[in-house]
Amino acid sequence: MSVACGIVGLPNIGKSTIFNAVTAAGAESANYPFCTIEPNVGIVDVPDTRLELIHQFIKTDRVLPASLKMVDIAGLVEGASSGEGLGNKFLANIKEVDAICHVVRCFEKGDVVHVHGEINPKRDIEVIELELALADLDTVVRNVERVARKARSGDKDSITAQAVFERAQEALEAGKQLRMLEWRSTERELLRPLFLMTMKPVLFVANVSDDDMDGASEQAQVVLDYALASGSEAVILCGDIEGELSQMEPEERGAFLEELGLEQSGLERLIQQAYKLLGLQTFFTAGEKEIRAWNIHGGDTGPKAAGVIHTDFEKLYIRAEVFSVSDLQVYESEAAVKSAGKLRVEGRDYIMKEGDIAHFLIGKG
Repeated sequence: MSVACGIVGLPNIGKSTIFNAVTAAGAESANYPFCTIEPNVGIVDVPDTRLELIHQFIKTDRVLPASLKMVDIAGLVEGASSGEGLGNKFLANIKEVDAICHVVRCFEKGDVVHVHGEINPKRDIEVIELELALADLDTVVRNVERVARKARSGDKDSITAQAVFERAQEALEAGKQLRMLEWRSTERELLRPLFLMTMKPVLFVANVSDDDMDGASEQAQVVLDYALASGSEAVILCGDIEGELSQMEPEERGAFLEELGLEQSGLERLIQQAYKLLGLQTFFTAGEKEIRAWNIHGGDTGPKAAGVIHTDFEKLYIRAEVFSVSDLQVYESEAAVKSAGKLRVEGRDYIMKEGDIAHFLIGKG
């Protein structure tokens, strides 16, 4: 399943540092605007302790976590919606992702120049959100004009679309982010082809200094408050520390985290939150060769899940044998789970549950 989370923000706020730490992809990171021009793309593993739990009871050759695509998008500046700072190109990159990680600078560092000359998280957030809203407004206005012509001739679909687009236009002109409005599923379907950036779910990332790991500073609290007020989630992390952690061996990393008083790295929390932001859930397959976690969307059926493994499997799906990680933990083997009557046989209408372990029966093509 190809889903992507884009990392956005002003220049010089630590986006590429965080991206490098998350993906170990080596994106260029330097002290000048537009260091990143082409988007950097990396695939990251989604941390999941259930994989090792399954492996305790089902021995196999390899264990493969679910993965997530992260895209480091070049820094936006004020005026990006009208082409400033290669803005049109960067905005096009944002349109292509499914969710946004909005990184906000909350650290003071003398040798890293802030594009506005001073640290002000609220202003920085508002600059980015305004540019996204202005770009979306331009898109919506053009589409209002497009459907209005057919609506005047009495075309019912165009009349419906015009009403939805005009509602979006009114909200954007009032300075609102479209994700903060309630939309019916039919309205979302009409807006989907427009790839509106302010409709995308957002995770705010407060990039703090190494002496503010708990986010107690005034700057970090501004980000947390803004996220809460806009119905979004937020993560506190220090990009420099995360960069150091990403270079360590697992045992060394664990000791360093313990020294910092942390159970998880900020990047692990970031990846897990991004996973939720994208509306994803996990199911597992487990056999002699491998135990593997797979991404699906919440509400996906058994055939959809099988199709993630191989596209032909969705069409050829017959049924699934399903049990839970908690069942495996209680009974300690798949055979014991089956003997206890906990192995379920599910048909084409089955809605997959978070943490299902599934075996799919697939017909011949």
